[in-house]
This record gives sequence, C-alpha cells and structure tokens, in this order.
Amino acid sequence: MENVEAASPSKKQRMEHEAPVSPSKSQKTEHKATADESQKTHPKLKLYYFNIPGKGEPIRLACAYGGVELDDFRMHANEFHDLKVSGKLAFGQVPALSVNDDQMIFQSAAIMRYVGKLTGLYPTNDDLLAAKIDMIVDSENDMFTGLAVSRYRGRFGFGFLTEDHVATVRKSLNDEILPEHLRNVEKLLEESTSGWVAGTANPSIADFILVPRLLWLVEADTNHGISDSLLEGYPRICALIKQLLALPAVVAFYEKHAKLHLPAHLK
Repeated sequence: MENVEAASPSKKQRMEHEAPVSPSKSQKTEHKATADESQKTHPKLKLYYFNIPGKGEPIRLACAYGGVELDDFRMHANEFHDLKVSGKLAFGQVPALSVNDDQMIFQSAAIMRYVGKLTGLYPTNDDLLAAKIDMIVDSENDMFTGLAVSRYRGRFGFGFLTEDHVATVRKSLNDEILPEHLRNVEKLLEESTSGWVAGTANPSIADFILVPRLLWLVEADTNHGISDSLLEGYPRICALIKQLLALPAVVAFYEKHAKLHLPAHLK
C-alpha cells in the first residue's frame, strides 16, 4: 500500500507547522560522515510531492540529515493531475524521486532505501541489519493500513461505508489496533541501547519513516477519532520522537521549511 496522502491536499493540510523546541545538548547527537562520505558526489535528486508532510517528509528529512541536496518540488493539485495523465508516474502516485533527470523511483519505502544508502541511514554491507530495518518499515505500513482505508475508503473499494461506520472503525483503531502496534514499537525501543528503533548507533531510515508518521497520527483535527494523546502511554516512543527532532539537521530543516505543532507531551 502506498501514499495514502496522494490525494490533493486540503487548504488545512497546506498549513505550515510550528518549529520544535530547542534541543538539549544531550539530544544533539548527529551522524558524522567519514571523510570519504563527505567527498562523495551525489546524484541530482528531485522529489515530486505535495506541500504536506505525508509520505514525502521522511525523504526530505533523510536528505537534510545526510547532506544530500534535494530539489523539493511541492506540487499543486493541477500539477499532480498533469503529471499523472502524462503517464510518467508508474503507479499513478507520489512521492516520486527523479534521479539525474533520467530515471524515476516510486514507492516511498523504495525511495527511502535508495536515499538511505546515499546518506548512511541504510546498511550496504550488513544484510541482517538491513532486514531488521526493513521489518520495521513494513510494520509501519501495517500500523497505518486501517487508518488509510478509513480515510480514503473510496480508493480501497470501501466507498459505501458511512460516517457512522468510519467512526466505529476509528474507535477500534484508537482503542485496540493502534495500541497493539505501538506496544510492539515500544518493545523494540526497550531493547535498543541507543534510543533508535532498530538499535543502530545512529538513526536509520526506520526512525525517519516512523517519527513523521506518528506525528501525523496525533496531529490535532487531522484523524478524527484518534486521540492526540494516544502516544502519551509510550515513553520510549515519545523519547524517539524528541531525539529525532533534536538532530541539528532536522532542527535546521524545520526552521527553514516548516513549523511543527507538537502536543505538549512531545515538546
């Protein structure tokens, strides 16, 4: 399943978010590239997505963290329509990443793995660790499937569901389904000595995928029926969010591009 945010964003969704609070010194743990990494010539990258966080935000943040220049093209609805009818989108969806103006990568997880290899956020010589990161990325998709279907029901063949049906689904998601997934993530973090979800010394693409999605999950007035305090009972997840938002490159990104409206317990 891909890009549940691919539909044209509403005016509300286009609103910018409030910047995170200044991180403490202990939080400012930043990936340091080796001399060889810093001298690499990266390919020319252009991201096609909307002016919302959605599935594009992990890609933006990963590139910012890794020092990879990204042409962040934030489309309007008519521009997306033109791109879609042109046939250039393999699956009719965004995000899409153009590489060196002559190749396109689709599906957000595939894009993140590619970007992760450029930025040191995804292992290139440790297949077992890569599999562990992959399983967490896949679990994020599982976590948000029910919400995606209830939010974009027509796209998934559930257009006949009424608002009452959706309300029932959201209550089940909030009270049972999402907490089960959050407990699984909390357990992974309990086993981690670094605070990163895959137990890596530095963040991986799993962290950059999870954190923006979790912030979107509890964003006020975004997912009706899902409590904006849902994450409060998961201290390690909250710590993960704060840890990633405190990375200097992430702080700089939000100071420049957007603002985050964070619930009180995530500030």
